[in-house]
Amino acid sequence: MAASKSIKFHAGKVQYDEETNRCLPLAHRGVISIKPSADEPDFLDFTWTAKQDSTQATPGNIERDELLFIPGDVTVKHIESCKTGRVIAFTFSSSGAKYLYWIQDVGDIDQLDKLTEKDKKIIQDIKEIITPNEEEEDEEEEEETPTDDTDVRIEDASQAVAPTNVPKPEIKLPISTISSVLDLSLIDSHLDKLSLDELKSLYSEYLPSSISSNPTKAQIMDIIRSGFYAQSEQKLSESLSEGSGAGYLLAQSLKYEYKGEGIDGFLNGIRELAKKEKKEEEEQQQKEDHDEVMKD
Repeated sequence: MAASKSIKFHAGKVQYDEETNRCLPLAHRGVISIKPSADEPDFLDFTWTAKQDSTQATPGNIERDELLFIPGDVTVKHIESCKTGRVIAFTFSSSGAKYLYWIQDVGDIDQLDKLTEKDKKIIQDIKEIITPNEEEEDEEEEEETPTDDTDVRIEDASQAVAPTNVPKPEIKLPISTISSVLDLSLIDSHLDKLSLDELKSLYSEYLPSSISSNPTKAQIMDIIRSGFYAQSEQKLSESLSEGSGAGYLLAQSLKYEYKGEGIDGFLNGIRELAKKEKKEEEEQQQKEDHDEVMKD
């Protein structure tokens, strides 16, 4: 069921340092808005926007947060360990990305971390719209559960033993998202194997200019965990899964052999391209080594 409620409240951004596990609330005032997505009625558009007032500089260069909430994929939680303000965290289960904000409406000046009744209402309202409809899930489960009239008993115990000489059929499920194959652990393991020079050589042209000159693994992983990356990956997965020609257009753009529509076709094409490039590099290196030996 599509969400119909919109939520808006005052909040500031919080900078979270994973290495020190410390949170730094940013001074700028802002507004969080959560409302049904115009493009996907079952999803929610989340935005954090800096609010201009007379006490702060123009917020034109303050990064605006734009996220896509999929009910069931995101959770909201009050960070009770923060005693200097009321901080809430939005966490994406699919990517592990986490976004923290501090509530800026007036609270208890003696207990800075204590939620007001208004805060509690806001958090409860958010939980309601990001939680999948349980009634619909219960109906699906009831349809899949055998009824009392269904005979599921095994009359003879010997029938429960599968013959060892009969091969089991191979079941191949379609890939639903790119991240289900290229997950965080796989990317993390890949980056671990690369030197700083290799990181720069392979990925600098695809990174923001602020870090492209000397990228580190931690900086790249921050991008991979970001909401922007998660939304981009999701949109690409959806476009490829629709089978409307996105796979062919990508093959033409990235110069790899077209392997068909769908995520499978895209990944197979990219794999073949990577193998081809690696083979060409090895052949070029062998040629250079041979030329060097001939010179000697």
